[in-house]
Amino acid sequence: AAVALAAETASQQPPTEEKTTEWSAGPELLIKQSLLVGNLTAAVECCFKSGRMAEALLLASGGGTELWTRARDEYLRLQGDAFLSTVGNIMTNDFDKLVSTSKLDSWMETLAIIATYAGDHYPRLCEQLAERLEKEKFDIRSAVICYICAKNFPKTVTIWSNTHVASMGSKKLALQDLVEKMAVLQEATKFNQADALFNAKLTQYAEILANSGRLTAAMRYLCLLREDASSAILRDRIYHSAPMQMGQFGGRQPQFPFEHTDIRILYQAPPQPAAQPQPQPAYGQGMGMPGMGGQPGMPGQPGMPGQPGMPQQPR
Repeated sequence: AAVALAAETASQQPPTEEKTTEWSAGPELLIKQSLLVGNLTAAVECCFKSGRMAEALLLASGGGTELWTRARDEYLRLQGDAFLSTVGNIMTNDFDKLVSTSKLDSWMETLAIIATYAGDHYPRLCEQLAERLEKEKFDIRSAVICYICAKNFPKTVTIWSNTHVASMGSKKLALQDLVEKMAVLQEATKFNQADALFNAKLTQYAEILANSGRLTAAMRYLCLLREDASSAILRDRIYHSAPMQMGQFGGRQPQFPFEHTDIRILYQAPPQPAAQPQPQPAYGQGMGMPGMGGQPGMPGQPGMPGQPGMPQQPR
């Protein structure tokens, strides 16, 4: 359709008069003489200096790859046109320069160009374009699109987690929307590495599902994660709530999330103190009889309480 439109437009234009060039004087003569002796390099330079761009490219096409490349680059430099500069970047495979110098207002055109021509360098160039949009234009939404095209899962998830609360009224609904997008993106990018933010959000959402009785859905989301400490307790809790039903997700019982510690205490009897020898009383101590030596209780001694003295015998 484009070719037909161009042909129709050309047919409607009035015929142009034939233009005859005099090649026997001035720079045209130098071009002619250089061509006659086989010096195509000098002929191309004369064409550029005299403003004959078409003639320069025509002559350079027959002078080998090196001459053609030099003539092409010089032509693009002299034109000073933004679109032709883009064309030059495509022809020279200089896509890093294209991404770094392109206008951010037309970032979608830049993205289309690198998607078409960049080949294996496409993810890296998409990430460069996303960084420019994020830091120079502060266009987060457009930057996220480029990060997704670059398959940069961690960066995309980080931006989503920082913006999803403000866009949703309920925190639980916002968390559900975030987790669903992250799950789809993980499947699309085949991301299978550990990511702390991704693990934390999915574990938080799975815990809400488990607390509401949706154990199967909770375990299905946990199976998207690699086994880590943040979800180990919840995995163990859900698995032991219905072992037969949960066995179909992992095929085996999750690891015990706590450290085994032996808290048994062996009883040891306290040592018995050694027997101390009893001191022996000295001889005569404690042997005294009552009433002796003025001690009360001996009959016939004066001073005995309640006992009359013995009558004395007459001498």
